[in-house]
Parts: sequence; C-alpha cells; structure tokens
Amino acid sequence: MPALSELDDFDLCLRRPDAVYCIVDMNLREDDTPLYRFIKDYSQKTYKNYNHSKLHRGICGSQHCGLNLTHAVELDATAEVLKDCFNTSIHQGFGLQVDTLSVRYCKTQDDYVPPDTLDYVIGVIFLVILLANLGCTAVYFFWPPEDGEGNKFMLAFCVQKNWKALKYGGSADGGIFKCFQALRFYTMVMILGLHSMIFIGYGYTANPEFIEHSYDDFFKSLLFNARIIVQIFFVMGGFLMAYKMIVYAETHQFSLKTVPMAIVNRWLRLIPPVLVVMGLAMTWVPHMGSGPMWDAVVKREKDMCRSNWWQLVILMPNLFPFEHLCLPQAWYLGTDTQLFFVTLIIMLVIWKWPRSGVPVLSVVMVVSLIIPFLQSYLMNLLPIRVSIFPESIRDIFGYNDTFYHAYVSAQGNWAGYHLGVLTAWFYHRAQTKKWDLADSWLFKIVYLVSIPIAFGTVFMGTDLHHREASVLESAVFNALNQNFFALCICIFIIGCFYKCNRIYVGSVEWGPLQPLGRLSYCAMLLHATILRTYGGQMRRSFYATDYTAIMLFAGIVCTTYLWSLPLHLFVEAPACQIQKIFFGAKVQKRDREEKSTKVKPGISSVSVSTVSTHI
Repeated sequence: MPALSELDDFDLCLRRPDAVYCIVDMNLREDDTPLYRFIKDYSQKTYKNYNHSKLHRGICGSQHCGLNLTHAVELDATAEVLKDCFNTSIHQGFGLQVDTLSVRYCKTQDDYVPPDTLDYVIGVIFLVILLANLGCTAVYFFWPPEDGEGNKFMLAFCVQKNWKALKYGGSADGGIFKCFQALRFYTMVMILGLHSMIFIGYGYTANPEFIEHSYDDFFKSLLFNARIIVQIFFVMGGFLMAYKMIVYAETHQFSLKTVPMAIVNRWLRLIPPVLVVMGLAMTWVPHMGSGPMWDAVVKREKDMCRSNWWQLVILMPNLFPFEHLCLPQAWYLGTDTQLFFVTLIIMLVIWKWPRSGVPVLSVVMVVSLIIPFLQSYLMNLLPIRVSIFPESIRDIFGYNDTFYHAYVSAQGNWAGYHLGVLTAWFYHRAQTKKWDLADSWLFKIVYLVSIPIAFGTVFMGTDLHHREASVLESAVFNALNQNFFALCICIFIIGCFYKCNRIYVGSVEWGPLQPLGRLSYCAMLLHATILRTYGGQMRRSFYATDYTAIMLFAGIVCTTYLWSLPLHLFVEAPACQIQKIFFGAKVQKRDREEKSTKVKPGISSVSVSTVSTHI
C-alpha cells in the first residue's frame, strides 16, 4: 500500500527563499485493481486499522511539484497542481489515482507572525504574577516575621511557604487521605501513557502498523481502555466532596444558599491555573517554535482558545464539540463540575429529609447506571473502549458520538462519582458505629483481590476491536465496565484507610508520591500543550517502536511534572491561599452568627471552604 503519511524534510526544503512546503490530505480514487480492493478490505476493520485510502503528506511542493510563492496563498490552485503531481507519482509507484486532494496550509520562509496586542497584555500579566512571587519570596527571606506570622497576602505568594506545603501538605492532606495523592499521581501517569499513544496515532508516523497492532498487544490494550483509569479521579472527587460535607454538616446549618456559594468557591479554586495555561496556549506558546505540523497542532489550539475561551471560563467544556475545544484535556473539569452540582442538590435533599438518605442514594445509584445503558442502546453507541480507534484519533475525536456522549459526558461518569459518594457515606457510618474492618478476614480478602479484579476490568472487551458488538452488548459494557472498576477502587480506598495490607498501603503512602500527587492538577492542564509543542516541531516522520514509545512516555511525564512545579508554586498555591483568606473569613463570620442556632440531626451543612479542595 502507499504510505499512509509522509513528511519531507522541513528545514531542508525551506533553505531556499522561494520554497513552499504544504500539508495535504488526499483520497484515492476507487477502482477495481487488486491493490485498491485490498486497501478497501483492510480499511474496513475500522476498530483497529486506519483508512488507508486517505493519505496524508507534508511535501516540499517547490522542489517536487513546481510550486512558487503565489501558491502559498492561493490554496485552490495549489490543490490542483499538487493533485496532478501526486497522481503521477502514485500511479507510477502503485497504479492508483488521486480522487480528491485538500490543502490544509502551506509554509514559506516568511511565515513569521509577530506578537500582537493580546500577546503583550497576557505577557505583562504573567510578568506581574512572577514579580509578585519573587518579591514576596525575597521579603520573607531577608526579613522573616519574628512571630512566625506575617501579612497573609504576602505569605500567599511566598515560594518557601508554598514549597513546604507542597512537600508536607496541609491538615487536610495528612492522615487517612494520604493514599489519595498517590492515586492521583498513578492515574495521571496512566493518562499520560494513553495520550502519548494518541500522539503517535495522530502524528505522521512512518509505521502506522505500530498503532494498528497495539490493539492486539496485551499491555498496550491497558492504555486504550484508560477511560476506566479516569474513574479513579471521579471516585476520589465524589468521596472527598461528600465526606467533607457530611463531617462539617454535623455542626452547621445547611440551606439552599450554600449551593451557589460552594459552586463559586469551587470555581475560584480551579480557574487560576486554567487561565494561565489557556493564556500561554493562545499567546506565547505559538511563538516558541515551528515545524511542518506546527500550525495543525499548536496554532490550531491558539485559534480554538481565542474563539472558545469562555467555554473553559464557565467550566463547561464537555458540553461543546470536542474537536473545537480549547485545552480539550480539561473536559474532565466540566464533567466533574456538573456532577459536583448534582451531588450538592442530592445532599440538600437528604438534609431536608434525613430518613431519605439510604433510599435517595440507592435510587441515584440505579439511575446513574440506567442512563448510560439506555443512552448507548437508543443511540446505538459503540463500546467506549472501541471509540478510541485510529481514524477517530486522527480526527481528534470529532464526530464521534460514543466519545462525546459516553466518554466525556457527565451522565457517562455519574455512577463512578456516585460510588465515591456512597463510599464516603459508608466510611462515615463505619466511624460512627466504630466498625474495625481491619479485624475482618472477609474484608481483607476482598481488599486483597480488589486490585487484580480492577486490572481485569481494564482488559475486558479486548475482543471488541476484532468484531462488531451488538447494541445490547455495547449498552451493557458502557453501563458496567468502568463502574465495576470504580467499585474496586472504592474497596481499595476503604482498605487503605484501615491499613489492611502493608504492601498496598505502602504503595500509596510512600513519601515522594505525596508532592507528585499535589502537582497532578497542573500536570493535567499542561501535558497536552507540551505534547503539542513536541509534535509540532518534529521535522520528519516519527518511527514508532516499543523503545521510542517508552522514551516518549518517560520524557512527557518528566517534562510535564517539571513545568507543573512552577505553575503550582506561582499560581495554584497562591490562589488557594487567597481563596482561603476570603472564604475562611466569611465562614467564621457565619459560624459566629449560627453558634446559638439549634442544628438538625444528620447532614445539615457544608463548609464552602472545603467542599472543593480536590481535582
């Protein structure tokens, strides 16, 4: 078959001042030749193979096809010239013809775009943030407060204080919740592994069979079902929100007015790093390099962010077409925010009618399982793990109904989040009733097998890449697969609280994993931009092997966490401290006003300063 994708040497082409380098996509003309019939049959296995009748090229048009500088702007005329050029070469080499050809863009030596007004405005804001951190750090270093205290706003920007908090954590990060930081880090590493594979699948890979054969590989199939791994985030999110609400609610009044306050608090907690990463992506990152794919991956993100920035500001990006998102990796924030709001309402209902707790939580669990089942069945969706197929990766998951409605939607992840809520309710009840699960041999066995079973659920459905699943099978898979994994994680979390197994507990309470877990939110926001800049600067086709894939994966993990450190120290940590100053004062004032108020039993309030301190 003709090569699926090829890139001519970008720098060698543009050495000449009149050089034109174009990125094109073309479709082969259908005919009755044996080769085309073979290509068609091979491409019909869409669950694991690319469409090899659609070719992708980066060509030095001035060298091979006689293009000149005028063709760099007249793309319609350029397409006709390149079509005739490729028709000749492909017909000579393979006996095939080009049916249609489209030009994405053409590059020349004079393509430099100078910074504009928005670039300078954002740059000044970033400089102010940097100087505020450095100034407060210098003041604290040379003139440390004698009583150990000081101006709270100055200390919020003190790198020494934020570094200490990163290393050792605050009061909420110690004790039983230590396991959460390691789970965040492990989950983020697995996500980076998946996105490294997606990078190879999207880019101009010289051997696309590496991706196609990966669906048959025992270990690589772990990555292609990484949607299951994301359930760890949702389980922890549901648990932390519900547990902190339940504990605080025992002594404070809870009303409908608390809901918008909690949502505002959550927005203020999450939005500062989002704005910084988005600001970088739409201004200065596009000026950091060049390459044949630079416009396709880096400039494209700039354009999306400049036009659709508001979708991130309202923390609802998962409600819009995925292929047009700014920072598409932030879909999780939208899904988690929607589930956060729904759970707030559920907790309010339980507070109003304390005896309804068990029935309401049970009904919600059933509903959260039925909705994805009916959605998959009625919309004829694919099994979720099959939605990450090669051509969908090339389209950045655009026009993929399964990915949009099941993978990134709130209803598709509701059950995992609610399992976290149920786990918080169960653990609080166990504390109240003084149950010691560490003495239960039955629970120890269940805890021990929870991780092997969780890994088993990741491998479920590997055969679906080789056959077409029925509508009912897809619906059952989408409703149960990831949620069975989430249930295993819930059991694992409870077992860690009671320290039922030294090996398991040691693997999630190891000291170095704690600060890495605290960096995971920044890592989630940054890693896709880092991948884009790396891919955009590649000069030649990437030849993928297990070794190069591992090196790519390791490099992306290390680079992502290195850049996450300054983002956390200079932006996330100061923003969290300032948020606590303002909301802490409001909570203290409200506590004084309610001190003499009689509180109803059960869930009765929520701390707006603690309901959203997690990713």
